[in-house]
Amino acid sequence: MIRNIIFDVGKVLVSYEPDAYMQRLGISKENQKKINEAMFQNKLWDTSDQGLGTPDEFLQKFIAGAPELADEITKIHKTVGNTVELFPYAMEWILDLKARVYILSNYSENMLDQTKDKLKFLPLMDGVVFSYKIKKMKPDPEIYEYLCDEYWLEPEESVFIDDRPVNIKGAEICGIHGIVFRSYEQAKKELDEFLKEF
Repeated sequence: MIRNIIFDVGKVLVSYEPDAYMQRLGISKENQKKINEAMFQNKLWDTSDQGLGTPDEFLQKFIAGAPELADEITKIHKTVGNTVELFPYAMEWILDLKARVYILSNYSENMLDQTKDKLKFLPLMDGVVFSYKIKKMKPDPEIYEYLCDEYWLEPEESVFIDDRPVNIKGAEICGIHGIVFRSYEQAKKELDEFLKEF
């Protein structure tokens, strides 16, 4: 029986669109590419999700990757919450579920500080694990084990929804069922089938 539904956040319950935000700021394609390399697509971005440093320390490291764009990187870092919006279906989907619901997300301190008000589903959750708080990241099996230990979840009674197949694989290694999120309609249908089957 499936008793626990675990959600990723980015690209599942909220959008995450750094390029669209940079475009709205009027940053040229060429500079967007440089900022992506220095920041969003840099391995340091994952390190910030893992909480291995303070937001200010990461800002300095991002700037070091493209010092000529220091002003733009600083502005984006301080307003990075604008890359995220709550999907229209998110609240209804969660409220309709007849199960315990959890969050397991790779998320940085800076991003959470700036998006808390948009993550309107957080008060509805039975448990929340953000990577930066425990210094572990998906797909490391330890983060799934932490969630299960912290909230007394049986892996085989749990299903995890994430947009990245590698993160689903990490969950499955720990005995948690997985659904790769490609669209709301597809993931909801697969989840409904899971809940009927188990």
